Amino acid sequence: MPASPKYLADLLRNFLLRIGKDWKRASAEYDNSVKMRADFKPEYLIGDSTMHKRILDLYLHWRTEAGLGAERDMFSGSEEGDSETPLFPPLPRAVLIHNLRSAYNVGSIFRTSDCFGIAEINLSGYTPSIEHPALKSAARGSEQWLKSCRWESPLDCISHYKELEYSVIALETGGINLNDFAFPQKILFIVGNEELGIASELIEKCDHKISIQMHGRKASLNVSCAFAVLAAYSNAD
Repeated sequence: MPASPKYLADLLRNFLLRIGKDWKRASAEYDNSVKMRADFKPEYLIGDSTMHKRILDLYLHWRTEAGLGAERDMFSGSEEGDSETPLFPPLPRAVLIHNLRSAYNVGSIFRTSDCFGIAEINLSGYTPSIEHPALKSAARGSEQWLKSCRWESPLDCISHYKELEYSVIALETGGINLNDFAFPQKILFIVGNEELGIASELIEKCDHKISIQMHGRKASLNVSCAFAVLAAYSNAD
């Protein structure tokens, strides 16, 4: 089956988001992938280019050929409807994201934090940095104005907030039902790895562990979705 314009656009999008600013590597990996197809044609290729614009131009070309047009997530930043200033003052809330591998999930947590007035984002372990292209794509510009900090030790982060009299709350399975929990005013939320959960040494430092009641067959939500539910509940009057 011939390579469709959408296939070529999606392939290029994947390399752009995964590799980021290494345009030459993105070009080479894309070219190698399309050359392996039986229906390979020279016009599929980017060629030896280190230019971001050349790669984006080809990406937009294939999107247009597929009848899809530009995809805004490839051009992260402010979007129509965004406010120049916060609608409300930020709350005394923060989140620690430890060993969360997916840059998309981390970026989504940034965007959710902005929407619900969480003032500070803390990163530790192998959680991606705010320069990661997939994080920036999901965060939609919020990583630029939200206060964020990278910690060598997540335990130091927890100690810092405890000194500020924040309650430390882990979002984890097997905890208090979210519906039954009375949220304190000052909170440091902790979210952890998608598969392994929050490290036990961090759980031991938490004041509370809360969970979202499931009603179907799955045991848990995607971590960024679960955090959105948590943030919304914690803001409820």
